[in-house]
Amino acid sequence: MAQEYYQQGLAKAKAGDYQGAIADFDLALISTPEWAEVYYRRGLAYFDLGDTLTAVSDYTQALAIDSQHRDCSYARALARLTLKNFPGALVDIERAILFGRDYAPAYQLKGLVCKKLTKYPDAIAAYKVAANLYLAQKDVENSQRCLDLARTLEPKPIDAPIAPKLTPRHPLTSPEQFYAQLLEQGERGDLPGALDHANWAIQSSPNEAWVYACRGALYSKQDNRTAALTDFNRAIQLDPNAYVAYRGRGKLRDRMGDYRGALMDFDRAVAINAQDLFIYLARGNVRVNLHDYPGAIADFDRAISIDPVEPLAYLKRAQIYIKLEELNHAIEDYQTAANIYLERQDLAKYQDTLASLQKLQRSAPQSAPPPNQERSQPPQNAALRQRLYVLVSGQWAIAQRLIDRLKEEYPGYDEDWYLERVIDNLEAGL
Repeated sequence: MAQEYYQQGLAKAKAGDYQGAIADFDLALISTPEWAEVYYRRGLAYFDLGDTLTAVSDYTQALAIDSQHRDCSYARALARLTLKNFPGALVDIERAILFGRDYAPAYQLKGLVCKKLTKYPDAIAAYKVAANLYLAQKDVENSQRCLDLARTLEPKPIDAPIAPKLTPRHPLTSPEQFYAQLLEQGERGDLPGALDHANWAIQSSPNEAWVYACRGALYSKQDNRTAALTDFNRAIQLDPNAYVAYRGRGKLRDRMGDYRGALMDFDRAVAINAQDLFIYLARGNVRVNLHDYPGAIADFDRAISIDPVEPLAYLKRAQIYIKLEELNHAIEDYQTAANIYLERQDLAKYQDTLASLQKLQRSAPQSAPPPNQERSQPPQNAALRQRLYVLVSGQWAIAQRLIDRLKEEYPGYDEDWYLERVIDNLEAGL
């Protein structure tokens, strides 16, 4: 029967019925829980439904069973790229290439991931390998596409200047990229080097607000508050819409205890750029200091809506829920953050978050008993649930989906009826 469920799942996925495919793959896994291909196919269905984290979980399970599953490594790389876990995506794509040297799409995806990581020479090399492989496979269109992508990353020839002039040492393709590059350099521990590049950029572009905002952020990391405030003020003077300067100055004011001033700066930054999640994270912190917990939750909610896989937003919101004694909500947020860190392979932060979660779970009252121990259920119902729990090998989520599907098809019956039908179907191999 497992093979039949698997084939049905494949057919439903091909027809676009991803929910139906997942239900069939669930049934296939009950009797064959070590079938890597089913986890892989179910992961594809979850990915097509937009549930990327669950897809990654299924891909991970498949690779734990079959570490040489080339297509699954490629699929997890694509999912991690969607989650902006670029280092994890690169590890996966290298694994896919290891088990498929002629795998042109893998080299093409490697080019994209390396581009995201600003590893431009590696990206160019990967695109060129992909182009050659596509050409050998007589796929001229994709071959040309990869060549074009490689050419866009190659350094452009520079005509001899009439007179020498200072240029920034970092490639400045956009103010945002320049800002991110220098902050990343500072985060890596090379704060003096990052400041040196910022000073060089200011000599080259003394009227550019972004470079002052960037240097202000670096000075702030150095805890040189006077210099940081001077640079933020200069950036705002040059460009009243430089939201990163308001954001940086707001963080500085928060550290200095000027919460009202910080709130004014963050409000101004949000008015200019309502899609910067870091502004909402920072403003949420200020509102916590002002004991405006509903306002802080609203800011963290907004940050999550902008980037649902930013773990910091969940952790900050969880801390407020703890203050409000809403421990079940806090547990949910800690669990979500832990899952994200695990998928990103950030094991240190995953362990820290897990420790906080376990400590909180020990403190929280049980909001509801397990499915097979519900006090409100009569003994017969509890026995049915226990039988079903065993039949699905402890995977209660599968059982619940089967119950819900029966409820949609046959509404109006009591709970025992649905439990008995699902048990009968499973025992009959249906």
